[in-house]
Amino acid sequence: MIYLIVSAVSLALMVAVYRLTLSRTTFHGFNRFVLLATLAFAAVVPVIHFQSISSRASVPINYMLSEIMVYADGTLGVNPAQATESGGSISILSVITVVYLAGVIFCLLRIAIGILSSEIICHRRSRTLADGTRLVITERNYAPFSWRNCIVISRKDYESNGAMIIAHEQAHVHHHHSFDLILAQLFCAVQWFNPAAWMLRRSLLEVHEFEADASVLEDGFDGRHYQICLVRAALQGSFATTTNNFSNCSTKKRIIMMNRHSTNPWARLRVLLMLPAVALSVIVASSCKQDANPEMDVNTKDVLPTSVYWDIEECEECETEEADTSQVFMVVEEMPEFPGGTEALLEYLRSNLQYPERCKENNIQGRVLITFVVNKDGSIVEPAVVKSAGPEGVELDVEALRVVSSMPAWTPGKQKGETVRVKYTVPVTFRMN
Repeated sequence: MIYLIVSAVSLALMVAVYRLTLSRTTFHGFNRFVLLATLAFAAVVPVIHFQSISSRASVPINYMLSEIMVYADGTLGVNPAQATESGGSISILSVITVVYLAGVIFCLLRIAIGILSSEIICHRRSRTLADGTRLVITERNYAPFSWRNCIVISRKDYESNGAMIIAHEQAHVHHHHSFDLILAQLFCAVQWFNPAAWMLRRSLLEVHEFEADASVLEDGFDGRHYQICLVRAALQGSFATTTNNFSNCSTKKRIIMMNRHSTNPWARLRVLLMLPAVALSVIVASSCKQDANPEMDVNTKDVLPTSVYWDIEECEECETEEADTSQVFMVVEEMPEFPGGTEALLEYLRSNLQYPERCKENNIQGRVLITFVVNKDGSIVEPAVVKSAGPEGVELDVEALRVVSSMPAWTPGKQKGETVRVKYTVPVTFRMN
């Protein structure tokens, strides 16, 4: 989910800058490269940030134990409400996942149908042109289109403006535009919810048509006659969404672009304006990563029984390089485990956590953040309070530290088959009525 969010935001930023700076220039080949580079950047920036830059091997997993309750009369228990809330969250996530996957499958089916339809018509009786391109003449009134190395044109268009249209479609074939379209449509399938993905695809289609139109004019065809041909083609139906269609792009835009003077070559430097968007994308990626596991907001005014909340979180960073024997890992392939598993750990907490009497009497509550290391032999070492409950809640700090320090040895963690030292961060929240 984080990957999709980071990729979508990055793509939106890059496409917005492209539309503002380069979309109206006559650098068609250059613009095509920029759009494909934008697509590639959006696909890999989350991976680069989370693995190469930050040396994080995987997205961390949070372990949240059930809420341990310590009542004023000294009884202990597990709050069942937390399990209900967790179940609700899982259900919502499941619904979102199902909707997303349904959208992906629908888009992939459309792509598959378009490719299959194009292949079927391109394998009809055809002839080979001098440049190796295959030409299929159909009796259907389709707008001319090209797919891979095949050009499809209606007999009516072939007899009236055949040479001009074929020159246009040959430009698509020679520039391998079909490959671009497949990449763009697959990206749209993965990010069907992101308007920027569809905008990029549309911009790529426009560049393809601008590039092919320029090629036709360079071949010496009359520009006015060619523009009239475009207007007529706009009235015809297109064949398939996966092809380079003669009427894919707005006819008005194409005519305006053909009549536009060549853009000053120095205008290519506008691409440098994308660098802030690249930097901002990395910042967004970092922010999303840091916010993936936010700390619990403590509301001291909540109406609850005297209670202790205990949850275990894995830290968000992971060391993957070789290091000396004192290296401490945050996430490993096999995480340490309390002897007997989670249920045994809950039982241990039930038996040991006590709400300090003075804090009860003075209505003192707060949150303590404790770290500890599970050593190679499973022993608990280096327990420390990294965030205190405050000067008035020093007993809360002491109680949380006491319970953590007295835990029995765990099953040690393993990385690449070897036992290693693993660090945990533990929030303990004491809350009063």
